[in-house]
Amino acid sequence: MRSERKYRFDASTQCPLSLYEQIQLGRLSEVTARLDMRGAIPATSSNFSLKSSPESFLISRSGKHKRALNPGDFLLVDLEGRALAQVAPKPSDETLLHAIIYKRCPWIRCILHCHAPELEKLSPPSVRIEGHELLKALGIRDHTTAYEMYIYENSQDMKTLAIQIDKRQFSEPSAEGGPVLFVLAQHGIYCGGESVERAEAYLESVLHLLKHSRISSPPSN
Repeated sequence: MRSERKYRFDASTQCPLSLYEQIQLGRLSEVTARLDMRGAIPATSSNFSLKSSPESFLISRSGKHKRALNPGDFLLVDLEGRALAQVAPKPSDETLLHAIIYKRCPWIRCILHCHAPELEKLSPPSVRIEGHELLKALGIRDHTTAYEMYIYENSQDMKTLAIQIDKRQFSEPSAEGGPVLFVLAQHGIYCGGESVERAEAYLESVLHLLKHSRISSPPSN
């Protein structure tokens, strides 16, 4: 009960959190603590979000080390990335990228963005992962089928970057369900899943695959 009273509102102190949201944000905060232990969220980097409704989501506020997040460190924003409270702390700089995923993939309920060391050598336009049984964890039918993950040049212009990702990542309709994965070069990975638990499982799977499977760049057209 004490925790419920403490985190009744988002970081703006104006938007009430449901008990369900408090529980899910608590679970998400446990995920960020585990990512910190593997060196994946250095300093105040990385950002994390949870779908709240068809029109809104909760995202970690800017400027705090994510190793010690709690439900009161998330801001309620709309699908354009705007805080819903009149006065609110600054949301993550990359809120627009979360918004794109939630708009294009309504089955996604949680997004993890971190800076795991396994990603540092990846470069555009994409990477092909193949030859490992764990590919099935990403929804691949069998280990003989390759999984291609898009990689984008990083940019500080979030609006332009959001448009680029939207056009390439979601240019064709995809079957509902399964992960959404892409990387910003020399930056980090975005991983969306149907729940907090599924998002963490997808992220663990792809980071393991990057270390222990065959990795190649697709042939040029």
